[in-house]
Order: sequence, then structure tokens, then C-alpha cells
Amino acid sequence: MKQRPIKQLALLLMPALLSGCAVFGGLRGPTPAPKAEPIAAPILAPIASPSVQPVAAPMPPAVSASVELPPVQPTAQPSPTPPKPQINIPAPPANLGLIAVASASADVKGVTVILGIRNKSTRPVTFRYTPQVNWGSCELPPLVALMRSDGRSVTAPSTGGRIGCTEILLTRTLAPGDTLTLKRILPPLTLGSYRLTAWLDAESAGMPLRVQAESVALVVR
Repeated sequence: MKQRPIKQLALLLMPALLSGCAVFGGLRGPTPAPKAEPIAAPILAPIASPSVQPVAAPMPPAVSASVELPPVQPTAQPSPTPPKPQINIPAPPANLGLIAVASASADVKGVTVILGIRNKSTRPVTFRYTPQVNWGSCELPPLVALMRSDGRSVTAPSTGGRIGCTEILLTRTLAPGDTLTLKRILPPLTLGSYRLTAWLDAESAGMPLRVQAESVALVVR
């Protein structure tokens, strides 16, 4: 008798239990973490390792092809004619300290020429001279030149042959203040007025030396 009411009670409570189970069944426990799906790794392009690019050396400028030129022949320059050595003949008074004074006179026998050479320096002067062909004869100094008053040169009379002077070297030394007197006689001249120049050509210390006097007037009557 007692079992039946329990059964009936169970039947009566069954729907409520079932609905409760349905309610409780709708309640879920802690939601499990969603299973993480494997994330596909992004496909990355291979990153090239930074390679050091060699720095290109600056290119030298292009060398143009050299054109082979024929060698330039130097223009032959005419060699200058060396100047002829000039002999510096000191005019009186010479730098050696020699001076000359001339005088001339004429008569029927001829013309007498006197040349005086004086040493005005403070030291001795040595020179040497030789006979030369002058005024038509081979004479020792003084050497002379004659000119007419109108400027025409007077030519020495011809001897009719070649004159050869003997090789005589005369050496003289003039102390300070000394005078050397040279004398010469020329052939007679025609009447007229002349200018006469006398000088000495010599050599001193290996150098040519000329001591010339001022020209003097000469009148032949």
C-alpha cells in the first residue's frame, strides 16, 4: 500500500524532474578555452642577408687613343755669325798713362815728324814695337798719315816694289815721368796746307796698344 503512493509520487514528480534536468542540462560548466587552432605561420619571403656591396672605384677618364705624330723636326736656325773680336785701342791719354805729342816741319829735304811719348802714370810701362811699312817705306815709329786741307788723303810715293821689314822687336820701359822721342823724315811734299797725324802702335802685356797724338797743321811753302 505504501509502495504505490511512492510510485505515484514519482510519476507526479517525473515531469518536474525532467524539466529541471532540462534546465540544469542547459547550464554548462566553465567553458573550456577554445582550442586554439594552430596559426599558420605567415609565409615570409626570405630576407636576404644585408650583403656589403663593393664600392666601385671611380672609373678613370677614358683615354683617347693617342695619335702617333711624326717627330717635329726643329727648324734649322742659322747659326749667328760670331762677332769679330774687336781690339779696344785706347785713345790718348791711354789707360796705361801714356800720352803723345806730335810736331812736324817741312823744308826742301822733306818733312820732319817728331812724336814724343810720355809716361804720366805712377808706375813703369813696358811696351815693344816693330818696324812697319808706312808712308812708302819700312820705318820705325812714328807712323803717320797726311791729309790735304780739303780733306783728301795724301798717298805715299810708290817705291816700285814690295817692301819687307826686318823682324826687329824694340822694347822700351818708361818710368813715371819719362819721355820717349821718336823721329822720322818723310819725302818732300808739294806746296800746300796739310794735317798730319802721328801715332805709335805697340804691344804691352800681350795686348795691342796705340798711343796717338792730336793732328797738327803742316804748311809746305
